[in-house]
Amino acid sequence: MAQKYCTNCGEQLKEYAIVCSSCGTPVKRQERTENTQQSDRNAEQFEETYTGETAYAEQVFEEDIPRTAPKEKNTFFAIILSFFIPGLGQVYNGNFWKGIAFMIGVPLGTLFLIIPGLAIWLWNMYDAYTDADKVNKGELPYKEPTFWEIIIFLLLPIIIWLLIAFLIIMFFFIITGVALFAF
Repeated sequence: MAQKYCTNCGEQLKEYAIVCSSCGTPVKRQERTENTQQSDRNAEQFEETYTGETAYAEQVFEEDIPRTAPKEKNTFFAIILSFFIPGLGQVYNGNFWKGIAFMIGVPLGTLFLIIPGLAIWLWNMYDAYTDADKVNKGELPYKEPTFWEIIIFLLLPIIIWLLIAFLIIMFFFIITGVALFAF
C-alpha cells in the first residue's frame, strides 16, 4: 500500500490514522468497495494474529470550552487600598504574603526613620499598581484573595500595633522605674 501524507502539514500518516498525529487534520478516506473493506479486515486480523499489535487511530479531541472575558483588576483601586493600608493592594491582587511584608515593612521602616518608611510606602503603592496591570495583561494569574486572607490581613495590624503599644508602655515603666503593678 502506498504511503499517505497529511494534506495540511505533509507529515507521513500511519496506515489506519483517522487524523494526523502532528497537526490534527482529519484524514480523507477514499470510498472503498466491499472487496477492499473485506481485505482490510483480513489484514487487521492478520496483523493482530501474527504481530501481536493492533493499529489504533490517533484522535484529537476538541472540547467546547466556553470563552469568558478575562477578569481584570482595577489598578487605581489597588493604589488607593495601598495608600490607606499598606499591603492591602497586594492582597487585592492576590499576593497575600507580599501584602503582609509591606504591612509590616512600612511601620517598621517608619519606626526606625521616616524616610525608609515613606520609601517603602511609596514602593508599596507602585507595586500594587504594577501587579494589577500585569494581571490585566495576562502576565500574572488572576487570583481572588480568600475570606481568611482578608480577615488575617485586617486583624494582623491591630495585633501588631497592640503589641508595639504594650512594648512601648513596658519600656516607659522600666526606664522611669515606676511600678507597673502595685500590690
